[in-house]
Amino acid sequence: MEEQSPAAAAPTGSGGRPPAEGRLRSAATTAATATAQKPSSRRAASSGEGDGGREVRKGREGRSSAPSRKRRHPVRVAVVSVVVVVVLLVGAAAGGFAWLHWFSEDDAADFAGTWYLAGTATPITITEDRIQLTDDVSYRYALNDQDKTFELFFGNLKGGGRYRFSLDRNQLALVDGDFSGADTLGDDIVWTLRALAEGAQGRVLAPEEAARGVTLLSRTPTGTPSLPEATDTPEAPAGEDAKADTGDGSKSGNDDGGAEPDKADATPAPDTSDKADDRA
Repeated sequence: MEEQSPAAAAPTGSGGRPPAEGRLRSAATTAATATAQKPSSRRAASSGEGDGGREVRKGREGRSSAPSRKRRHPVRVAVVSVVVVVVLLVGAAAGGFAWLHWFSEDDAADFAGTWYLAGTATPITITEDRIQLTDDVSYRYALNDQDKTFELFFGNLKGGGRYRFSLDRNQLALVDGDFSGADTLGDDIVWTLRALAEGAQGRVLAPEEAARGVTLLSRTPTGTPSLPEATDTPEAPAGEDAKADTGDGSKSGNDDGGAEPDKADATPAPDTSDKADDRA
């Protein structure tokens, strides 16, 4: 008689399905498996796994970064405003200097005329093409009013330099040398700032300091001696020729200040009558 295995000997239900006990055991195993998988799915959802989780995370990141951008916005506006103001100020200053330096006055017209060497009454006549030092000595010249330079011609000789007017155009400086437009522009910017500062205080800055190779000219002579002022009458020497003070501010004597006539006769003669009687 053949032996049967326990598994083969176990009774089966209809259709070859395991009995109820087997089905219950299978259901319990499936439920345990599903329960074990639920925490992992919750962790995946909380960590943003999946399309829905990524959208939630993006939304949260967007909300968290928006305030920081709003905080940086006023700072950026302030920086841009400062830069714009600085650019406008620099542009206004450059435009004002350009107008004052090149367009406000006519250098050729102001260059001509009668000038005087600074500190003297020596006149120098400048025409539209010549600098007349004396009746016999004159130089031909040419101005470059863009570079603020000039050239001198005397026979075969040639020279030149740069020139500068004072702000009131009443003083002129001629500096010997070889200058380019960049050289004069840099010097003129510095000098103009100083001249404007002095002008704000009511002073006129000379176009150049006195030095070797610098010729300073003025519209008015400054070396003409002034008229002598009336001086006090010298005090008369002591003695009988001294004038007496009458107390009313006038001096005794003639109207012309001279001594009174017959002043010696006015002195009383000594009385000798008594002496004559005594001798008698």
